Amino acid sequence: MHDALTVEKAGKPAACICSEPFVATARAVAKIRGIEDYPFVTISHPVGTLELTDIMERAKQALPQVLQILLGK
Repeated sequence: MHDALTVEKAGKPAACICSEPFVATARAVAKIRGIEDYPFVTISHPVGTLELTDIMERAKQALPQVLQILLGK
């Protein structure tokens, strides 16, 4: 979240993707950084132990929301 907010504040669109256990932390960071309503994509956890095919599936599921955030729609 920190990186996405830094990029956004620099005037470039960014999308943060976090897994479910980190949603509260992502919201807290956004609030602390002054963008309380910053949109982000939530995916299922875990991620680090997944096989490549499963990671690709999660990415496909997240893509529409990522594009919506990046395109500002």
